[in-house]
Amino acid sequence: MLTPSPESLPTIDETMGLERYFSDRSSAVESVQTSEWWIQVGGANLDAMVETLRRDSLTLKEARLQAEQALLSAKIAGGQRLPSVLAFSDISTSRAPDFTGDFSWSEAYSAGLLLDFDTDIFGRLRATQRAAQLNAIASQLVISATEQREIAALAKNYVSASALERRLALANRTAESFRATYDLTNQRYAGGSEAVSASDVQIALQNLETALVDIPQIETDLAKQFLIIDEQLARSPGETQSSYKGSAIPYSHFSISPGRPASLLARRPDVAAAELRYLAALEDIGAARANLYPTMALSASLTFQGDTPDEVFDWDRYISSLASSLTAPVFQGGRIRAQIQVEEARADELANAFARTMLAAVIDVELALSDLTGLETQRDQLNEALKTARLSNELAQGRYQQGLTSLLSVLETQRSLNAAEQNLILTEQAILNARIDLFLSLGGDWSGRRAVGQTDRTGT
Repeated sequence: MLTPSPESLPTIDETMGLERYFSDRSSAVESVQTSEWWIQVGGANLDAMVETLRRDSLTLKEARLQAEQALLSAKIAGGQRLPSVLAFSDISTSRAPDFTGDFSWSEAYSAGLLLDFDTDIFGRLRATQRAAQLNAIASQLVISATEQREIAALAKNYVSASALERRLALANRTAESFRATYDLTNQRYAGGSEAVSASDVQIALQNLETALVDIPQIETDLAKQFLIIDEQLARSPGETQSSYKGSAIPYSHFSISPGRPASLLARRPDVAAAELRYLAALEDIGAARANLYPTMALSASLTFQGDTPDEVFDWDRYISSLASSLTAPVFQGGRIRAQIQVEEARADELANAFARTMLAAVIDVELALSDLTGLETQRDQLNEALKTARLSNELAQGRYQQGLTSLLSVLETQRSLNAAEQNLILTEQAILNARIDLFLSLGGDWSGRRAVGQTDRTGT
């Protein structure tokens, strides 16, 4: 049911041109490219990275070069429909006996033009040209699809770096909290307090050292994340780390109008490219079938001949000809019909690829929406748990300073608070990643809204 058939897809009227046929889809894709959805994730800092990505990414440069090759192939296919004109010149020297029986040398000069033209009465060349044009447009859409994937990957790397920075700041705060608890415990033990033992001092010191161990690992992970961004932006190693000043924009709830995601799937360039490749395969079938029928070619020549170079372009010595030829296949050993079957099988393959791309696009949307729904609920619960953990920690710290509770109670509330903050950071990172996935699956932003505090390119 998902496999499209030739009857279910729009046909291309040669009189309207491929550009007009594809104008609506191209306009939709272009609007996605200018939606700048990533600003809702990382603001102006991520926007600057995206500009660098578009300019310097080696992956995008490779896609552009492949698209240029497809465009040149389309020009070649179009050139095959035009007359072929060749200019030639020839100089020959010959030795022959004369009437006296002696041998003599003679020279002959010739120059002229040759013209060949395939009338393409059964449309083989026209079908080949349309297929090449469709593939060229598809290759342009592949650039858009590659760009969207690269921007999404960059946005996720940016979010990961921001989350690691938050985790590093949290680890430092946690270490300072455990250090303050250790200093207070050690001070009270040195002062001879009966409520504090040497074991309490060692426990407080152990928790401080455990907290300090996490910091180098997070710093290493953050440095690796910056290197990943360097590679994606084709930068020198360390350039991003030395210039990074960004952070992810706090996520807010959003809603999508019913039915909108399905209607916006048409904007996805990978879906549009898959459709075009299928239509190009149908044209290839037409070109292969045309080989079953006769071909008629026209040829003409204009030749000048002379015994000396000065005589070559004497209009009294020119020879002209005009001819036509009709050729038809009689026996090809089944090669032509086998080629038709190959093209039909390839079209079926691309039809299934188109259906698979469409199905994957729908599944991507549903997965992203499902992740967002669950993660938003989890985030709300974590916020409530964090409020409780902060209050419990404040109460325990106050009571411990007054000598009303044990050290273990304070350490437990500190660990609980650290875990709650850590889980919230990771959940917010997962939410942003899920929203990036939703942007990617829908081919861009679906709301048309700007992020809080976002301005346009003019600064208004």
